[in-house]
Amino acid sequence: MTSAVKPLDVWTNDLIGEIYFNPDDATAFKAFEDYISSDIRIEVNGAVLPRSVYLGIVTRYREEGTGTDLGNPTLSMHVDDVEKQTGTVAQCGKFSTKNKATGAVVNATATTIIKVEFRDGKRVMTSLTEVIADD
Repeated sequence: MTSAVKPLDVWTNDLIGEIYFNPDDATAFKAFEDYISSDIRIEVNGAVLPRSVYLGIVTRYREEGTGTDLGNPTLSMHVDDVEKQTGTVAQCGKFSTKNKATGAVVNATATTIIKVEFRDGKRVMTSLTEVIADD
């Protein structure tokens, strides 16, 4: 019996949740290492970033604050491989971040376009375009 493959949009939402909102740092960074391809193309608010710089952003976010996912609905999705659930998905997420030092809470919105491919026997994120702004 084969287990069901998570739909593409659910998989991407779960991955973002693991990286940003999981309270366990080890789990978050393992998800980043395992599922963000080494050659990923990343663009945030128009700036092209190397993977290492994006990892630094994730690290600082987790060190300085605690995030809460407020919803990440799928706007549009194109599935390239139905069996493997790879393709491209656009989502628009809302989240809050509580600063660990001050307790201040900031709400934000992030619209993402994510490409997922199947490599070395698993799905990995190979492209991330994100527009993010505080609400």
